[in-house]
Amino acid sequence: TNPIFAFTSVIDAHSVLRRNDSGLVGAELLESMTKLGEKLESLRPNTYACLSVLYGWSSCGSIDAGERATELLRKMEADMKDAASRGEESIMRTTQRCYILAQTAWARSQSENKATGALEVLHMMEKNYAEQNLEARPTVQAYSMVLNACAFADSVEVDGKIVKASPKQQMKAFQIAEVIMSRLSKEPYPNVKSTSMTYGTFIKCCGRLDLPNNIAQESASRAFADCCRTGYVSDFVFTQLRYALPPEKFLNVLAQNGYKNLNSKGKSLSRDGKRIRPVRLDDLPDEWKRCVDRNANRSNR
Repeated sequence: TNPIFAFTSVIDAHSVLRRNDSGLVGAELLESMTKLGEKLESLRPNTYACLSVLYGWSSCGSIDAGERATELLRKMEADMKDAASRGEESIMRTTQRCYILAQTAWARSQSENKATGALEVLHMMEKNYAEQNLEARPTVQAYSMVLNACAFADSVEVDGKIVKASPKQQMKAFQIAEVIMSRLSKEPYPNVKSTSMTYGTFIKCCGRLDLPNNIAQESASRAFADCCRTGYVSDFVFTQLRYALPPEKFLNVLAQNGYKNLNSKGKSLSRDGKRIRPVRLDDLPDEWKRCVDRNANRSNR
């Protein structure tokens, strides 16, 4: 049995329970492994060990979790460069999951920099892939994780208390979300483009962040129109739109995109046209949902 497993098992046990000290425990054990690895080759930290530590930072929710996870990524990338300069292969090679876990650490923290931090990790991932680390190929999930960090940038930790983020901070997070959606619209990598998850998470940004109503509602409406056009309307997307818009605006947006089962006052009608009832996902045009099942069954890229 690889002796590293003894260390990673302890880290993972803390992480699975989402203990608030799981990140620190992982960092301390990684430091111990590093020192021991100087004398014992089998205890030199490798990608597997680093993944356990990143998992710890992603699950603990501490305010510095994103920063500490990003710091570990930088160490891994530096080790890769050092190994390459010697003509060797690094045993701390970064993978897609490494970057995703670091983004998760940012998203679950209460740092005021969570949106910019998650974006920075995406840029690191893109750069590392461009430098021929094929295991770091950016995925739709990596872009979605930036959006997720933006959506939860409405609160921060100040002096140990969770408070509402300033309007300026929330607007900055929203602008980052807009940049991500713009990037996805251009399909930066083959098959890396907007899906139900990214559309829904962007609309969630519009609903959660403290934005001027005209910006929030117009942006959510525009994203939903694009989602209808591309056929990715799912239950998640539909639910987030309902939360992001006032009832009247919600129904108007459905009508503007071609939903016809409404009366003259914008209320949803039953199939026999005699009763008013809530709009359900099953009522929406199949054309709006045509890619959802196929995307759900597609393996993660």
